[in-house]
Amino acid sequence: MAVKLRIIVATCVLLLVALPALSQQGRGKSEATIKGKKITIDYGRPALQGRDMIGMAKPGMVWRLGMDEATEISTNATLVVGSKEVKPGKYTLWAKKTGETQWILGFHPQTGVWGDPALATGYVAELPLKLDKTPTAAERLSITVADKAGDAAITIQWGTAQLSGAVGVK
Repeated sequence: MAVKLRIIVATCVLLLVALPALSQQGRGKSEATIKGKKITIDYGRPALQGRDMIGMAKPGMVWRLGMDEATEISTNATLVVGSKEVKPGKYTLWAKKTGETQWILGFHPQTGVWGDPALATGYVAELPLKLDKTPTAAERLSITVADKAGDAAITIQWGTAQLSGAVGVK
């Protein structure tokens, strides 16, 4: 009985040590303070594994960004997306391919979304994204938010594809 107990305790200790490392591979977080307001993006970090996921997307496709739980943006600022104001709070972010090289980033009020189906309607604002190629590839999806002259610059990189845009911060 003592041997079984030791095995169980050792297994639990191993899991407690390994789980944080595994979860760091699977989730990412980017934060910025702009005009004294905090903006955080929490997202899953899938690996490409030889695929070109952004290149394979077809026009009309809605992507919940990342993996597992949908990507979420939290802000205590009012964001200005195009001509629309996005109130402080938490939103899920969705990318939609609208043309061969055109993408938009949609802000959706429904949070806690896991897996499919993609939310195709109900967005409170949409941000046009610019598609560029980068000289270095990112094996895992990377999303950053940074201060760009008082705006929140959002960059999504996967492989050599980079989608970027900026929203105003009030």
